[in-house]
Amino acid sequence: MELQTIRALIALNTAFYRKNAQGFAATRSNPWPGWERIASLLNDSLAAGRAASILDLACGTMRFERFLTHALPDRRLSFYAVDNCLALATGDEPPAQTTFYDVDILGTLAGSAPKAPGAATPNALDALPSCDFSCCFGFMHHVPGWELRASVMRFLVEHTRPGGLIALSFWQFMNDERLAHKASQAEQAAREHPENLTFAVDALEEGDHLLGWQETGTFRYCHHFTEEEIDALVAMLPVGMSRELARYSNDGKGRKLNRYVVLQRL
Repeated sequence: MELQTIRALIALNTAFYRKNAQGFAATRSNPWPGWERIASLLNDSLAAGRAASILDLACGTMRFERFLTHALPDRRLSFYAVDNCLALATGDEPPAQTTFYDVDILGTLAGSAPKAPGAATPNALDALPSCDFSCCFGFMHHVPGWELRASVMRFLVEHTRPGGLIALSFWQFMNDERLAHKASQAEQAAREHPENLTFAVDALEEGDHLLGWQETGTFRYCHHFTEEEIDALVAMLPVGMSRELARYSNDGKGRKLNRYVVLQRL
C-alpha cells in the first residue's frame, strides 16, 4: 500500500473517532468476554504477590484497564495507556496508577514502516517503558498495510520484558452477516461520493473495508483478518524473540468476532 493512502486512512480514522467519541464510547462500556482468558494467563505468568506493569497500545476508553483492575484485585497494577483520541481516553475516570500518553501511534510508526525488522522505534513512542504485559485490542483492524501492521506487532514485543506476555485481537467482522452488509453499504456510498474521501476506494487492499456509524455519514477504515494473515504476522516477528502461547476466538453473539493471539517474550 502506498504511503499516501496509508496516511489518508490514518487521518480518516483519527477524524472519525474525534468526531464520534461520545457516541462511540457510550456503546463500548462492557468488557469483552475474551479478556477473561487474558487475565487468567497474565495472572498465571506472574509470581505470587508480584506487581505488574501494563502497556495498552490504543487504549480507547480504558475499559481494559478497569476490567483488569477488577479481574486481578490482589495485584498491584500500573498502566501505561496510549492513544491519540483524548476524548475517548478521558471520558471516564481511569484506574489509579495510570499514565496516559497522547501519541498518534500510526502516524509515528508510519515513518518507520518500510524499515527492516529491528530498526529503531520513533522517538514519540520511545518514552514508553518496557512492561510485564503489552496488549493491543480493537486496533489492528485500523492499521493499514502489511508493513505497518508488522511494525505495531514488533513494537509490542520489543516493549515487553523477557518472560512477559503480549496479547492482540484481530477483528474478523466479515464473518458476521450484519457487519458484512454494513461494509457493503458503506463502500457503495463511498463509491457514489468519492469527493468526500481523500483516497481512492480502489486503492484499498484485499480484506480492507469501510464501515459507517449510526447514520452519521462518516466512515472508518477496517481490515478483516484471515487466519493465514495472522499466521504470517506472527511468523514475521524476529526469530528467538517470542513464542505463541495461545490463539482462540471469542466475542460477539457467535463468540467468533475476535481472534486472539497471546505471545510470550523470550
